[in-house]
Amino acid sequence: MDKSIQKPTQTLVLVGAGHANIALIRRFIKDPLPDVRLVVINPESTTPYSGMLPGFLSHHYTEEELFIDVAALCSQAGARFIRASLCAVDSIKQTLTVHHQAVSSTPLTLKFDNCVLNTGASPTDSFPSRHPHCYYVKPIRDLLRVLPFLDQAIKVPNPSLAIVGGGAAGIELAFSFRERYGRDCEITVISKYRFEDDPSLKAGADQIRRSLAQRDINLIDERSVVEVSKTGVLLDSGQTIPANAICVATPVSPPSWIAQSSLPTNDGFLQVDQMLRVQGSHHLYAAGDIVSLETPRGRSGVMAVRAGEYLADTIWAKLRGLTQRAFSPQKHWLTLLNLGDGKAIGIRGPFVAEGRLMFRVKDVIDRRFMRRFSPQAILKGGVMRCEGCAAKLPGGILQTAFSEHFEDAAIEVQGNRIRFRSIDALTYLVNDPYLMGFLTVRHAVSDIWAMGGSPTSCLSLIAVQRADNENLESEEFAEAIRGIQDGAAKYETILVGGHSFSLDQPMIGVSIEGEGLLSFSKQSVKQDDELWLTGPIGSGILFAALSAGESVGNSIDCWIKQATRSLSNASRLAVEHGVNAMTDVTGFGLAGHIKEMLGTAGFSIEWTDEIDVFDDVARCTRRGIHSTAY
Repeated sequence: MDKSIQKPTQTLVLVGAGHANIALIRRFIKDPLPDVRLVVINPESTTPYSGMLPGFLSHHYTEEELFIDVAALCSQAGARFIRASLCAVDSIKQTLTVHHQAVSSTPLTLKFDNCVLNTGASPTDSFPSRHPHCYYVKPIRDLLRVLPFLDQAIKVPNPSLAIVGGGAAGIELAFSFRERYGRDCEITVISKYRFEDDPSLKAGADQIRRSLAQRDINLIDERSVVEVSKTGVLLDSGQTIPANAICVATPVSPPSWIAQSSLPTNDGFLQVDQMLRVQGSHHLYAAGDIVSLETPRGRSGVMAVRAGEYLADTIWAKLRGLTQRAFSPQKHWLTLLNLGDGKAIGIRGPFVAEGRLMFRVKDVIDRRFMRRFSPQAILKGGVMRCEGCAAKLPGGILQTAFSEHFEDAAIEVQGNRIRFRSIDALTYLVNDPYLMGFLTVRHAVSDIWAMGGSPTSCLSLIAVQRADNENLESEEFAEAIRGIQDGAAKYETILVGGHSFSLDQPMIGVSIEGEGLLSFSKQSVKQDDELWLTGPIGSGILFAALSAGESVGNSIDCWIKQATRSLSNASRLAVEHGVNAMTDVTGFGLAGHIKEMLGTAGFSIEWTDEIDVFDDVARCTRRGIHSTAY
């Protein structure tokens, strides 16, 4: 073993995918620290950039342009990416409680040496609503999910839209929706305050009012919303504003995990010092909408970007044992409001400008920001070979070694029952020990299902990534074994034992036993059989694309949900309906597994255009990206 290669001794955990944390991930790509294990926790693989949301709503940007692929950035940085939500933080024990909502219903505890909290805040539920189309702007991803319903609500004669909140977000929404829905839609902005009350908008207040009036957008300020009824918005003045749909862009509230964490707060937001450290902690940092600064500043995208750049430097300095400087937030910054029609308003201090030049300035700033976090723009080295199933040797080698009729599982007849045994092992397809443990059980169990049996017990073999700190190895083992246990529980089997060791490349193996009354050979195909698939295909192409720097995070999230589904009922139904042959589609791809099933029978297969594939697969193949098995 080459002892000169530095291995991890400490863990830096980034929770959330706000500007601060993606800046830190980019820093690790550009200048990696081999002695630091970087772990990123976020519920989904991609995160939307709020600065381009108005442009997306007004059709200036595509949905693909709106998102930063955090999973792809983590892949380039060699970071672990855990798709989970934060439940609580214990700053004394230096632990996080997280929830893999797509996989398991039970929480998981993770340890850290240093941590940055950058999750974003929650919408403020400041009034009751009974309206069927009342939507909050934040989280932005939730707004995008309901956007088709919002669009549908406006497709009525004489439609009306109310926007609650008169800050920069509400103003830009009004302009964007005017462009999106045209002049036939009546749009009203309802603001609790005057524009002059917001320091970042004060100088441009008159220009904003003129721009709203020029686009036939109504403004009601110095009025609060009492409630939202089924037909409109009731104000504290007693006036009701009719609305087919309502968008709420009021100030955000602290996320629920803060209340579960016993951390110092100010009005529910985390109190941080001049280093952006949570008050009283030297290893816990926070940034973005969730913090309350010692020097109060308004919440804005500009402030978030500046804090991100600062944290990238100060965390780096701390990890290297260098002096950390204090964060000095700007007093003034350039505010750019997208007017939706190719124009914008620019405000900085007392200076105000409106027109196409301001939009071009905003467009250049936003696109430059997104390019900084494009995985392809910062791709290091060549395209990597795919891991997981794609790391396996070709199926022909196994057939030659064991026999031409090598099956998915070994069979032993015991009286009137059949005993099945199989084994599967995966290198880290996703850099998340818990999820890999879960997935490996699923892969092993699928061999039993493919033979027509049910799993009964399993053993594990876990190779954690070698580290220069025993605690890091034991923590990885604990995460992996927990994933195996939770996977075994979901797939109706039990973990009865196992073994462990450490390697430069981590790997998880699971041997599985099962039983059944019948067994099905994958080479029992009959003429005129129909081919049935239980889900979409193309995961090999997605992971090849990920290693090539393509943005496929949303599709990989969909694959994870598909890949962790139980197919026990599918196997049982196939047996009940007289299936002739079954197999599981894994590392050899659909074509490779069909080739195994056809064997030497001399059959051919007629393909249909109706085979379901994951999103992004067609786009990637058009770009010449193929899986390792291609």
